[in-house]
Amino acid sequence: MKKGSILFFLLLVSTGIPVFTQNMLVRGVVVDAEYHTPVPYAALFIQGFPVGTLADNVGEFSFAVPDSLSGKQLMIARDGFQLMSLSLDEHYTEELIVALQPQEHMDEIRALQDSIAESSGKFGVFLSKVVQFVENDWIPLGDAETNRFDLGRIQTFPTYNPIEGIRLRAGFASNSRLSPHFFVNGYVAYGFIDKKIKYRGEAVYSFNKKAYHEDEFPKNNLRLAYENDLYSPGDMHPFVMNDLLLITIRRAKNEATYRNFAEINYEREHKNGLAYTLKVRRSRFVPQGKLQFNRDFEEGKVLTSNKLNTADVGLLLRYSVREAYDQQKRKRIPLAMTLPVFFLSHTIGINNFMGGEVAYHRTDFSAQKRFLLRGIGRLDVVGDVMKVWDKVPFPLLVYPNQRFRHRIENNFFFLNRSLEFVADEQYTLRMTFVGDDLLLAKIPIADLLQIRELLSLRAAYGRLSDKNNPEVSPDGLYRFPAVSHQYDNVPYIEGTIGITNILGLLRVEYVHRFTYRDHPNALRGAFRVDVTL
Repeated sequence: MKKGSILFFLLLVSTGIPVFTQNMLVRGVVVDAEYHTPVPYAALFIQGFPVGTLADNVGEFSFAVPDSLSGKQLMIARDGFQLMSLSLDEHYTEELIVALQPQEHMDEIRALQDSIAESSGKFGVFLSKVVQFVENDWIPLGDAETNRFDLGRIQTFPTYNPIEGIRLRAGFASNSRLSPHFFVNGYVAYGFIDKKIKYRGEAVYSFNKKAYHEDEFPKNNLRLAYENDLYSPGDMHPFVMNDLLLITIRRAKNEATYRNFAEINYEREHKNGLAYTLKVRRSRFVPQGKLQFNRDFEEGKVLTSNKLNTADVGLLLRYSVREAYDQQKRKRIPLAMTLPVFFLSHTIGINNFMGGEVAYHRTDFSAQKRFLLRGIGRLDVVGDVMKVWDKVPFPLLVYPNQRFRHRIENNFFFLNRSLEFVADEQYTLRMTFVGDDLLLAKIPIADLLQIRELLSLRAAYGRLSDKNNPEVSPDGLYRFPAVSHQYDNVPYIEGTIGITNILGLLRVEYVHRFTYRDHPNALRGAFRVDVTL
């Protein structure tokens, strides 16, 4: 979108540059007329003259216009929106708020999808409505034009995992009609196998006035959160919110914990692409199922702990080149999908602080990039490095599925057990290819439905130092679970082949395990269905 706006702007202003003497300053912001959120990279120019500029990544603009052009029309253009014009005679003395109307072709696309669904009969219509319902993700509580709270997320309402079985979750979130600066949100969940209630609550103060919700770009938020929920150390990064998708199958039974924590954090995003989060957190981990926190106490004696308490402070840095979003209610749709994103975090665990029992340092680095392969498709590549610098019990070690998810494909390892590979230093590489103009694009019905080929390859390798091996240095460490292994001389590798974007919602793939196939009860291959939202 940005590239198209730039080319359009350059074409309009490439007709020569006359010399003027006195200028007036035209400045303001471009917003979406429907959602009242900033519209980045809109082109603004004086009709018929080579004078103009591009709005920045939060829709703000400022440029000088010769006084002799005060009677001319200011034109505003952006992909996905209707062309708009304003008279400088009426507006040039003000700070402009330019509200662009979305183009009607988006409604036409939706109408075409509905038409295809109707031609498929009642089931097709029903299926189309279900997909739209899930994609919207949030339901207004009350009149959509005046409601102050939303119900959601729909995508996480019914989930399944082997620990909880069927999990039902209902959440709510306030919007700017309650307050443009203060927001509250939370959820309650229940698992029918473990018969436990889980919950999370947040209170957020945004130092920036928001159009609808607190996470609009750029964030400048102070957040207080409390969570009591299932937590799998082998499936989730400690920094990331516990947010299960619609269909989740994880090999974490008897390898997870119940975690409750209180956290205060400050998150700031800058227009230059730099973002950071500062946090202070106190956590308690309780083993789930047959998982045990056992440590050797004396010769022949084992001490069993029923909980692990930690207190830590952390800093997460993110840099995204030319970060910008189209923002629609609670959606942030990134514009620059092919530009790299970098994460760097460091966490310090503090002993004897707020009940913390472990002193440690942990560092994570992640680099993520999408490559467009002309005429073939796209390739998403994510590389991660993780390091725990001190002696810690196994719930605080690093595992292959601990990752930062952002805007490109960054899928989890599927065939390994959650705690199968233990390490205090780890390297992972994830590559996902989605076809564009390959075999499925030649099949009319598949091309119409935008179904595409999918290939992926994932690899993880790590090392465990003697200080974190309970067989070598048992003092202060829990025994590893029976399913846990150290890496040998080769990485763990798995790959997939399948199709994606089915109904714009689903992917179906076969996953194959290439290495460590001799581990006890190793899952060597499986078909799976997942959600691509």
